Amino acid sequence: MLGPLTSFFMRFSAMYNRISTSCVKYISQQKCSNVICMQLTRIVSRMAEAAQSLSAPENTVASQVPFAHLCTTLEKIQRTKTRPEKTRHLKDFIDSWRGFHAALHKNDPNTTDSFYPAMRLILPQLERERMAYGIKENMLAKLYIEVLGLPKDGGEAKKLLNYRAPTTSQGEAGDFAVMAYFVIKKRCPDQGTLTIKEVNDFLDSVASNNAGKRKDLVKKNLLQLITQSSALEQKWLIRMILKDMKLGISKETVFRVFHLDATELHNVTTDLNKVCRELHDPSVSLNNVSIGLFSAFKPMLAAVANIKQIEKQMNNQSFYIQTKLDGERMQLHKDGDVYKYFSRNGYDYTQQFGGSPLEGSLTPFIHNVFKSHIISCILDGEMMAYNPTTQTFMQKGSKFDIKRMVEDSDLLTCFCVFDVLLVNNQKLGHETLRKRNETLETVLTPIPGRIHIVPKIEARSKQEVIDSLNEAIDKREEGIMVKDPLSVYKPDKRGEGWLKIKPEYVDGLMDELDLLIVGGYWGKGLRGGMMSHFLCAVAETPANGEKPSVFHSFCRVGSGYTMKELYDLGLKLAKYWKPYRKKDPPATVLCGTEKPEVYIDPCKSVIIQVKAAEIVDSDMYKTECTLRFPRIEKIRDDKEWYECMTLKDLDLFRDKASGKLASRHVHLSDEPDKKKRKVVSKPKKVIGIIDHLKSQDLSCVSKVSDMFEDVEFCVMSGNEKYAKADLEKVVAQCGGVIVQNPGKDTYCVIAGVQNVRVKNLISANEYDVVQAEWLLECLEKKECVPWQPRHMIHMSPSTKQHFATEYDCFGDSYYADTDEKELKEVFSRISKTEVDEKASLYDIADIESRYSWDTLTNTMFRHLRVYVDRYAVIGDLSSLIHGSSLDIRALELRFHGAHVTSKFEEGISHVIVSDQAHVLDLKSLRRCFTKKFKIVSELWVVDSVKAGHLQNDCDYLI
Repeated sequence: MLGPLTSFFMRFSAMYNRISTSCVKYISQQKCSNVICMQLTRIVSRMAEAAQSLSAPENTVASQVPFAHLCTTLEKIQRTKTRPEKTRHLKDFIDSWRGFHAALHKNDPNTTDSFYPAMRLILPQLERERMAYGIKENMLAKLYIEVLGLPKDGGEAKKLLNYRAPTTSQGEAGDFAVMAYFVIKKRCPDQGTLTIKEVNDFLDSVASNNAGKRKDLVKKNLLQLITQSSALEQKWLIRMILKDMKLGISKETVFRVFHLDATELHNVTTDLNKVCRELHDPSVSLNNVSIGLFSAFKPMLAAVANIKQIEKQMNNQSFYIQTKLDGERMQLHKDGDVYKYFSRNGYDYTQQFGGSPLEGSLTPFIHNVFKSHIISCILDGEMMAYNPTTQTFMQKGSKFDIKRMVEDSDLLTCFCVFDVLLVNNQKLGHETLRKRNETLETVLTPIPGRIHIVPKIEARSKQEVIDSLNEAIDKREEGIMVKDPLSVYKPDKRGEGWLKIKPEYVDGLMDELDLLIVGGYWGKGLRGGMMSHFLCAVAETPANGEKPSVFHSFCRVGSGYTMKELYDLGLKLAKYWKPYRKKDPPATVLCGTEKPEVYIDPCKSVIIQVKAAEIVDSDMYKTECTLRFPRIEKIRDDKEWYECMTLKDLDLFRDKASGKLASRHVHLSDEPDKKKRKVVSKPKKVIGIIDHLKSQDLSCVSKVSDMFEDVEFCVMSGNEKYAKADLEKVVAQCGGVIVQNPGKDTYCVIAGVQNVRVKNLISANEYDVVQAEWLLECLEKKECVPWQPRHMIHMSPSTKQHFATEYDCFGDSYYADTDEKELKEVFSRISKTEVDEKASLYDIADIESRYSWDTLTNTMFRHLRVYVDRYAVIGDLSSLIHGSSLDIRALELRFHGAHVTSKFEEGISHVIVSDQAHVLDLKSLRRCFTKKFKIVSELWVVDSVKAGHLQNDCDYLI
């Protein structure tokens, strides 16, 4: 007899067969529109999936691998310092997974089970299938306080709520996951019970309940996770929810460990599931990786151009110039009546813009623009907001969101197309830009305000670039793009023939604002324990001859500075910060909805010079406006606090150019590029620069990151692996500036070996001299690694002052946890330090006395330096007499704190003997010693140990 569950499966399967047969017949007879056919097809597909999932129980690796195993692996990866070790731990986990997978699915080679359930937890920032959690640190803190029953005003609750404040001895300020770990560590089971599948199921529920605005169910989901997890598991679970893993390895490294083709496949699909499924076997190469229909890809990006070198960067050939649009980068996929829209990061915005000609803010208006022969295509462009009244595009800084524009808006959704990647299933990514542009003209007919083809001009000279940029400035546009017509489309690549120029990239074009720091925010991660962001304000315009007394909040800024500048600014303001209380705000600082964590009295603060793209409306600040893309240019030590910008000055800036802070034109002199006529002259013996010290041409170095953007370095020497020129290229690739002689703007000096120049700089005591290994470590981790004592060859006075608050004299951190490798480095520095042994004994004895440890029996001989007469010839180590009672005495002396020496030398306090054999010789030798030692019987040691305290040695003299 069939069981009830089996009977249900059979009835569901029969129902599915009947419905699917009818749907397929209905579709094949074309008795409905394309849209309805598409919906019916989806219904059949989903029912098929449901039937398959119900017909057989799920048997996956993720359902059997404990979540704790993944967390243990992640902990190892984070604690390991070198990338090879990190990748080894990750590889071991992936290999184990694949081995388990092979054993589990040996009879089913076509299974869809893959590494995806684990990969989406290791790289949560790349998750696309799961919606947003809507959870930040503050919500998690309140949840933990409630679940654990912590007093709201208690120390642990404050640690969670104020996790960024440097009030913890763990040295993990700014890392909420670690702070939570220490709070819950004693309150959790040692091992959780969840599997990787269960964790993903829980997170799916959290995401779906958040999307449905069911906050009570979100809370319930999280409670289930918390109550079934260990402290270590919750630490990593928090990082997964916050999508900030802090593993010290990039996503490219994770992909490379999984499969050599994984990065390339992800760049053209942004689909983790597909990457894990298709590249499950590491021995199978993916040869035909290309852009595909309805599969989001990482778009090609532009690098920052150098106007002076633009002709060289374009290979002295003609190039295209286009307006740089200030909207949302978007790709449109079309197949018949089916449309999909994906953002730059692979998020699906089809629901907003329309998946069919009958829905959305854009698709119904552009469906008929495509030429009759176009069935399918992929277009790359910018989604803009168009004002039909003024017939102009709105800038991104205005108060609207193109991804959420409603139908009754006065603005129109407009797609500005500048590239085409596929037409009628023919892929065009490997065609030149010129060929793709020609194809694009045959794809659609533009409609004003709905779909445009971005116009371009073909140019050859630098002057044409300057003229185009000046025109963009006059039109209040973001900037211009310069593209090589021969370039091919490379997903997720930057600067492969595409360059961008904005006014803020050109010195002298932007208006700089002098703002006063009035508030601060504690940093996270690498900037934990220090102020990383600042609330800036402008002054109420004072009466003539008076200083301002009230300041209005204007913007929040946290970029543009170097780490050294941040350290110096932190030291300067540290003692003036005060907690900001919302119920009792300071009368001198007026804020909007944006409140700082701490504030500073204006008269104690400093002015910073800030550069930004434009001034935009904002209700978050008291000025009711703020800056777009602000960055700190420099600290104005030459100005007093009361000389900052006023509200009157702000109004003038807003009126002058509609808020745009770039109003001046580019005027580049041709003189630097002019070729001087060579003058033939007789060779003269002159003192010049040695070849290997000359500045190399770094203009052609491709920029790969903004890690050291505009930071100045001086590379003095290379090391065994990298020459000086190689290190300079590394700096240039990361956006840094190279000088051959350090100056006042130099961040630090890099040195692989300490040559004469380096030693001279050290003696000058003005600059930080850093090991070349630090630079390579930054490149490996793709982030600016904070300096540690092991990185430093020499420290400037300000850096030394900062390090003194963080590390002891041997480089051991007062706050941060250490590992075995770091501890060995600390010990190696101690061993190299010249320590007077005699003095150290008294130092140890002094510490024991201070903390009342000198009452312990194992310290009674601490201050003594003893020679035990165990040798046939005094002081001859080769004449050691084995098996005597003095062997035991020597051990007892050491155990109870004495320094037992085998050398008969100056500084000995006592000589221990067992008989009279060497007494006369010892007394004769004693006459030659400056400080006379005592010759005592071994009974002195025996009786002292037995009594538990030191006996009077005069009673045992020989």
